[in-house]
Amino acid sequence: MTATRTIELVPFDPDRSTEVEELKRQRVLCGWGSDKVEVWRDQVRRGVKNLYWIFPTDRGAYKTPEFEPINHKVDEAGPPPPDLSFQPIGHVSVDWEDYDPNETTLCDRENGVCTLASFFILLSQQGKGLGSLVMKEMELKAKHELGARSITLNTIDGEYASQPWWWEQQGLTFSAATRNNEQWYQRLGYTAYKRAVPRYPTTTVDGRDILLEAVFMRKELQ
Repeated sequence: MTATRTIELVPFDPDRSTEVEELKRQRVLCGWGSDKVEVWRDQVRRGVKNLYWIFPTDRGAYKTPEFEPINHKVDEAGPPPPDLSFQPIGHVSVDWEDYDPNETTLCDRENGVCTLASFFILLSQQGKGLGSLVMKEMELKAKHELGARSITLNTIDGEYASQPWWWEQQGLTFSAATRNNEQWYQRLGYTAYKRAVPRYPTTTVDGRDILLEAVFMRKELQ
C-alpha cells in the first residue's frame, strides 16, 4: 500500500443489512446494476467476488453532500444514505466469476485471469484522483492476495460513447467533455481485446429494451 494513500478499502459484508441497502443505493446512483445486488451477495459468500467499500482515510472529515446526483443526470438527486453512520464514497471488486454465466473471457481462475468489476465512485467525489488510487490498490490485491497474473475489465465501448446518437437514444445529452472511460483505462495500461459486446440493459426514449455496448480490456500484472 502506498504511503500517500488517501483511501481505505473495507470488505463488503453480504449479510449486514446496512451495507446491502447502501450498495443498492449506490447502484441506483451509478445508473445500473441495482438488480445485480443479490447475485453479488451470493458471489461474495462463495468467495468468487471480492467486493470492497471505498472510504476516505480520514472518515471524520467526510460528510455526505445534501445533494448527491445520479450518474449522467446531474440535476436529478439520488436516494439519501440509509444510515448516516455508514458513508462509503464508492465500491469496487476484483472477481473470479462474472455475473453472466455465459461470459468466459473476463475470468479464468485456472490461468490466473481475474476481472475488476462493480467500480463506482459517487459523482460528488469524482475528479479528485481517487479512481486512479483505487485502480492501483485493486491491481495490487489481484496480484499479491489473489495470485492473479492478469486482470480484465469491461466498460462502455468508447467508439459508441463518442457518438451523440448513442447518448440521445437514452434520453441523455451528449457532451464532448464527458469522460471516455475506455480512454481513461487505456492511460492506466489496459488494452481492448473485444468490442461491441451487448452488456448493459437500458430502455430507449422510444420504449425499446436494449443492451448497451461494452468493450473488454486486459492488463498483465507485472
